[in-house]
Amino acid sequence: MKLGLSPQQELLRDTFAEMLSVESSPARVRAAEPDGFDPALWTTLAQMGAVGTRVPTDNGGTGASLLDAIVIAEQLGRWLASAPLIEAMVTARALAAVGTPAAQSALDRLLGGEDVGVLALRPTSGKEAQWVPGGAAAQQIVGLHEDALVLVEHDTRTALPNLGATPLAKCRLDVSRTVLAQDDRAKQAHGAAVEEWKLLTAAALLGLARRALEIGAAYATERVQFDRPIATFQGVAHPLADAVTAVEGGRLLVQYAAWALSRRREDAAALISMAYTWSTEAATNVVARALHVHGGYGLSLEYDIQLYHRRAKAWGLVAGDPEEELVRAFVRREGKAACGLPEPGEMTVDFSLGQEAEAFRTRARAALEPLFTAELRSRSRMGWEACDFDFQSALARTGFLFPNWPAEYGGQGCSPLEARALAEEMERLGWPLQASATTRIVGETLMHFGSDDLKDEVLPRIAQGKAICCLGYTEPSSGSDVAAAATRAIRDGDEWVISGQKTFTSGANLGQYILLLTRTDPDAAKHRGLTMFLLPINTPGIDIQPIHTLSDERTNATYYDGVRIPDRYRIGNVNEGWQVMGYALNLEHGGGGSTGFLHVHEKLLHAALDWARTERNGRRPADDPRVQARLARSAMHIEVLRTLGLASLWAGMGHGSMPGIGPMVKLFGAETFIADASALLDLAAPESLMSGHAAGAMSGGEIEYAYRLSTATSIYGGTSEIMRSIIAQTALGMPRSRS
Repeated sequence: MKLGLSPQQELLRDTFAEMLSVESSPARVRAAEPDGFDPALWTTLAQMGAVGTRVPTDNGGTGASLLDAIVIAEQLGRWLASAPLIEAMVTARALAAVGTPAAQSALDRLLGGEDVGVLALRPTSGKEAQWVPGGAAAQQIVGLHEDALVLVEHDTRTALPNLGATPLAKCRLDVSRTVLAQDDRAKQAHGAAVEEWKLLTAAALLGLARRALEIGAAYATERVQFDRPIATFQGVAHPLADAVTAVEGGRLLVQYAAWALSRRREDAAALISMAYTWSTEAATNVVARALHVHGGYGLSLEYDIQLYHRRAKAWGLVAGDPEEELVRAFVRREGKAACGLPEPGEMTVDFSLGQEAEAFRTRARAALEPLFTAELRSRSRMGWEACDFDFQSALARTGFLFPNWPAEYGGQGCSPLEARALAEEMERLGWPLQASATTRIVGETLMHFGSDDLKDEVLPRIAQGKAICCLGYTEPSSGSDVAAAATRAIRDGDEWVISGQKTFTSGANLGQYILLLTRTDPDAAKHRGLTMFLLPINTPGIDIQPIHTLSDERTNATYYDGVRIPDRYRIGNVNEGWQVMGYALNLEHGGGGSTGFLHVHEKLLHAALDWARTERNGRRPADDPRVQARLARSAMHIEVLRTLGLASLWAGMGHGSMPGIGPMVKLFGAETFIADASALLDLAAPESLMSGHAAGAMSGGEIEYAYRLSTATSIYGGTSEIMRSIIAQTALGMPRSRS
């Protein structure tokens, strides 16, 4: 795995950012309206060799990779470049791919900056005309007309007024044309150019959206209302947190699609469609939110944010309704649509776990499958209640319970990538990970903060599968405000006496230890009077009462009445429990490479796909474009979540800074699972209403169960509101928002 840009790509990014900050300043962007073309900027781009970015060196270009072009496109979006460079780059590459004398002659003029060349996106026949992005600024238009790749040359024309002030023009491909290639060769060259245009346009839209977010966050931080910066209001900060999560997920999805192309994966074409759809929709919503932060000032032409608002929508619609691309994504996933795909060139990012992790996966699969009996499989939906100590112990004997732990604590010392591969195998088998994942968090927190004596007592029991742990954070009166804990711990010599109550202590009825947050100094500041303990559950004075939930899960209320424990069970220093808590929360919220709710989300989608592919009354729902779009949207959410989870894993390994990525995984995973569970329940109704294995239930009632299960995901492990506050602070640099 390798996420992030290479040093050369960082230099490329910085070079274009520096140039565009001057040559495409807001003043220059305004001056280029209404036709949206800045000839001086075009000349500068041509002189830099940008037009030939994707053209092989033998044809006069720089032979750069698709990822290099994506880096440039993001900067074009950030600075609202008034020049059709993306269209010119893909057109130049198509001309080079054809390689005929006529194509090379047109390419030479394009590379030299003499002409502007753009791509007509839709195949046409007869006298049909189409809107061409950049067409009003172009002397060359390349398109597919009746199975022929043609070049139409004309004098530039004046752009008609339009939402984004872009040089759109309506053009026909059957007049004044030169045939460059025909049949399969023509279709391949044109199709590849269109798919590359989608990825580069998606990257530009995300660059645009990210810059608009920065403008909005800066304005909210400076703007004072009601005696406070408006950035401190959750009503302002939280939508921006959703927005930056969408942008970061989209940015990763674009790179993921490019990487899939380089690996020649079967889903590459579908991923391109998803990346394009996601980016068009996200950019529109994100910039609208950034404008809204400005209030009435955002509507003023004097403010830059309106420039982003108009272009976010317009750039994403020049190819038509993005919903059509979502339908195309579904058809491509089903393997029913072929298209030309671009050659991506050298790919410096790598979303795979790597050969060593895959070899580890193979060994893990061989060890796990014999252990996962039919009886265990029948309980695999039961969350904490599925915990089986015989299975845990057997897993421990194979070395695959906590394989990333050091050998001294019973692990194999495997890499985080290998641990991720193991988790995926456990999920593939369908085994719930709540008990082991929570126990891992407690164990790793103990390794970091616990005394040697306590480690020696507890860690071997955990590593041997003989003990599981749960979390005692939340209290009835404090909810997500865990720092408001009132459960008291009072020192009495070498012991502590604990009294109070915790709620939602999942696993307490099954576990052996509770990681318990207590208040040890009621007079200290809220976050400074806390101390953490690892409390043995069999200690006298603990009472556990069940709380049954609508998702068939049991959680608990736990009561502590004069519970006495030795000081050796304290984790961390007295009154410094918040540091311990922060470490544990980072692991819980994705710092350890969490994939959010990816597995249950995938199970939901597979159940809906099974329903859609089954013929009813002579037809399959999967053949209905409305159904296709709904299913593809869920698949798109899953792919965005997958890339966010991988980015969290990469960041957790210490590679670069990705502020807020852990909370982004938790937030995005929960909110999209909730949305899709509801949408797919609607889609398959009324059959989807059936529970379990009732008559007429689909896939064992998976959709109905997912709907009930999803409700809790935005609450457990930290509410979505808490995640949004963290993201706004860390990813956007906004002040703390709590009201």
